[in-house]
Amino acid sequence: MPKAMLLFTAIASLFGRTTLDAPGGRDYQIFCHNINNVELCVSNYGTFGRSETGAGCWWPIGSGHNYIFGAGPWVGARDTVIGDTLVTIGYGPHGGESEFAPGLCGMPVTHPDAIIYVHPQPWPPPSAIFPMAPQEPVSHQDSWCCYNDCDPVYHIPGDTRPLGIEVYQSVYVWNLTLLCDVAYLVYTIRNKSGQNMRDFYFGICADNDIGNEAGALANDCFGYIRGQYYVIDGDSLWIDDLVYQWQEGEEPGTPPWVAGVIGYDLIQTPFDLVAGMDKDGDGILDQYERDSAYYVNNLPVDKWDVDRDGVPDWRDPSQIPQLGMTALQVFTLELEPNLDFERYLSLAGYNFRTMVYEPFPTVPIQDPGDIRYVQCSGPFELLADSTVTVALALVFANWEGIYMAPDTAVARVDHWAQYVFDRNWFVPGPPPAPGLTLVPGDAKVTLVWDNVPEQVGDSWFDLVGVDPTSPLYDPYYLQYDFEGYRVWKSLTGRAGSWELLASYDLANGIVFEDLDFQPEPLRATDAGVAHVFTDNDVRNGFLYYYAVTSFDYNMVKTVVGDSVFPTPVWFESGKTALSAVPRRDPANYLAPGEPVIEWLSGNQNIAELVSAAVAFPMAIDPAYPLYIEYLAQDTATLFSVDTLGNPVPYDGAQYTALLKDGHAILDTIRYAVKIGAGYIPHEIAPPRNGLLIRPDIGTPELPAGFAVFDTVEIVTGSYPAGFLVADIVAPLPQAADSADTLYDRGIWAWRGNDYEVVWRRKDPGGPVNTVEVRDLATGMAIPYATFQNNSATRHLGAGWCFTWHGSLGQVWTKQSRDTLQALGLTTERTRYLYIDGGVVGLRNNQYVLDTIRPVEGETWIIRANSAYLPASVYGSVRITATPAVLTETAATLNVKVVPNPYIIANEWQTRSVQRRVRFINLPNECTIRIFNLNGELVRTLKHRETSAGGVPNDLGGDEWWNVLNDFDQLVASGVYIFHVQSDVGEQVGKFVIVN
Repeated sequence: MPKAMLLFTAIASLFGRTTLDAPGGRDYQIFCHNINNVELCVSNYGTFGRSETGAGCWWPIGSGHNYIFGAGPWVGARDTVIGDTLVTIGYGPHGGESEFAPGLCGMPVTHPDAIIYVHPQPWPPPSAIFPMAPQEPVSHQDSWCCYNDCDPVYHIPGDTRPLGIEVYQSVYVWNLTLLCDVAYLVYTIRNKSGQNMRDFYFGICADNDIGNEAGALANDCFGYIRGQYYVIDGDSLWIDDLVYQWQEGEEPGTPPWVAGVIGYDLIQTPFDLVAGMDKDGDGILDQYERDSAYYVNNLPVDKWDVDRDGVPDWRDPSQIPQLGMTALQVFTLELEPNLDFERYLSLAGYNFRTMVYEPFPTVPIQDPGDIRYVQCSGPFELLADSTVTVALALVFANWEGIYMAPDTAVARVDHWAQYVFDRNWFVPGPPPAPGLTLVPGDAKVTLVWDNVPEQVGDSWFDLVGVDPTSPLYDPYYLQYDFEGYRVWKSLTGRAGSWELLASYDLANGIVFEDLDFQPEPLRATDAGVAHVFTDNDVRNGFLYYYAVTSFDYNMVKTVVGDSVFPTPVWFESGKTALSAVPRRDPANYLAPGEPVIEWLSGNQNIAELVSAAVAFPMAIDPAYPLYIEYLAQDTATLFSVDTLGNPVPYDGAQYTALLKDGHAILDTIRYAVKIGAGYIPHEIAPPRNGLLIRPDIGTPELPAGFAVFDTVEIVTGSYPAGFLVADIVAPLPQAADSADTLYDRGIWAWRGNDYEVVWRRKDPGGPVNTVEVRDLATGMAIPYATFQNNSATRHLGAGWCFTWHGSLGQVWTKQSRDTLQALGLTTERTRYLYIDGGVVGLRNNQYVLDTIRPVEGETWIIRANSAYLPASVYGSVRITATPAVLTETAATLNVKVVPNPYIIANEWQTRSVQRRVRFINLPNECTIRIFNLNGELVRTLKHRETSAGGVPNDLGGDEWWNVLNDFDQLVASGVYIFHVQSDVGEQVGKFVIVN
């Protein structure tokens, strides 16, 4: 395509940089959306798909495959005074022109607020200046700006004049699997002329230029869909108002790629309402389509929101008849509408060359070629100070080798684009990606991320999970559905280049595998959630990209015939890439010590349940210890699911741990889990005092039946030791099929601690018949409780009692007592002592004898099963660490220059014009002076170990030199001397440059 004239006349001045002052003081700004697979440049003057230097829409992201050379909106109307036809263009394919100016009518184009606002920064647009602007984001990467055509200075001279309109442009991009190949542009046009505008038209003009369209290489193909059903994988999809272009095969001068297709869908156009008619056949006359009173007074409630998207139909554009795409005019570089009346004719559906009304091509498009077009909707009336909204979806798809034709591929993506818009941007989705920090180190990069996704509820729940009377109500949908994280790495940051490094998910009993999930199979294995990962598979001096995504697990209501049941669904957030360069530590850097875990109270083995890792080495304050305190457990009801999907209860325990400092509680961790299922590893995020603390919660993994106690030691007294049986098996909870399923109802109270039992007389002068029980690990007295091993008394499982029953697999029919029953019927005499989920046999599992009793003050030690660590209850530990420091004492420096000799081509260079020499093993702060052999100073470099806004010590002991002197000139080949000066030492060395 011969576009040299365009490059010289338009791009050189118009797109020289992201923000520049063009002649006349006009301010231009371009922002590139890049949150999903679509890299799309938008501007604050109407043009989109244009970068500062050329094409500005690439797909997939990072591939370098361009799909748009330039595009923008056209608006046209008839002058109500003299009948002249006026058109304002946001992009002219012949010269790249735009007749819009940034800001509102009357606002100087250099006004500091006439910019593109992007969430999260800068955001929101100032409402005092832009009361029409959004204040809350809609997508994962919103942008908003406004522009106008009110100033004649910015119109093409001698041809056109202003209409008097403002355009408010919103761009929405989601990083979801469902929408990863879609970008939305929503235009709201306001009439500021003071006059009603008749015969108003809106159009999108596009010059797509897929790949290389220069000269004879012009090979784009063209198609459009006005209204057609597609049956794809069994789904019937209605597609309309879609224009698409594609290219077949590779071409010279572009990166290798699989041929793709780009589509433009007018997913919302002006309303098409004619009194007395029913354009959409819904039984409602057009004049009532936007009349809420008519709906309320004449239609049943279930007809107010027929698509069940939560928006009443009288306010729902998807339920109001629209004009749709009313014309499509195709033209080429050699023959384009360049004057206002030609452009207006094109918007109105006329062939501007023949003046014949031909709203759509009547003969096959001559493709492949350099095809441009304008996609139109109108006419309609735009009253003074009123607005109209038009929405465009840009959709992309691969088709070659997948579908027979490109329209099938793009139709599938377009269907979801329309569906999401019709649902008012409201669809189920994953939790947000966590906030990520990269900490480069010596031959490693440490990733640390926060726990925000774990705290954020699913917004879809607000629509489907709150009101049981709503037709959208879904009893299965969960408000909090976070499940896990996945850690990714890339050498380029481009789509398709990401390697999955690790996957973590909650240890909550949810296990699944999706082998078809893209780009890597998704698995939940109950591995436990982490917030730190260290990549040791890196080389110093090379750039690496990382991302951490979050995924969820939820249930949605599924209806098949008369059956209603839950179906699991899962989504993964998108990748937001951060980059880091691993480097050597400064020469005067002392690494942090390993965190120290000290037992303070409870079972001494409780310290083994807590671990810690250094996240930010230089952020540790040694005078700021942290503490983990495990509290008492409590009984809890858990649920499993039977083969029919019905919830089935069984007993569990709720465990609580506190993270504290010396003054306050910093975090609370609480889990209800199955006894014996294994500890739940928990990682407290974000880091505290530079440390990630990991307390295990729950109990160790236990067999289905295990002995709570090992042995009984008689410390003082005369009771026969051979009578005592300690290793009695306690069955663990299983899913219940009745209110009193046979298992140990008190096992939730198990601690894993030893107990002291002291025998006493309940009544002075009476027999020794009761006990005092104390937890030896905590010193706590264990209370008497009338536990009966049934559901009604399970809350009394934390205590002691005498019982006739020794089986913990049956409901106890006989009453528990606080006194030893040694007389009377043998069927009523005591046989066992129960303590916190376990029992001890008092006479070889038989009834006791009155003639063989413990004596007053007799003391026994009942020892816990030593094969297992304790439960996470009743104990505390302290966590301390020493920070990394940069010493101020003199050091023997060992600074090196790599590579040495430096040759212009080396593996650190990604481009031939990029020259990089690296000084390594530097002190944290120093001055590097480079001299030639004549003693002339060539370059002075100032090294700091921390970059602006970086984590402490992120630059470490490395510094780059671009092989330019202080005058930005390339130095000559030869031998050079360097001198490093610092507070901790000096060094002189030499190296060689070979250009």
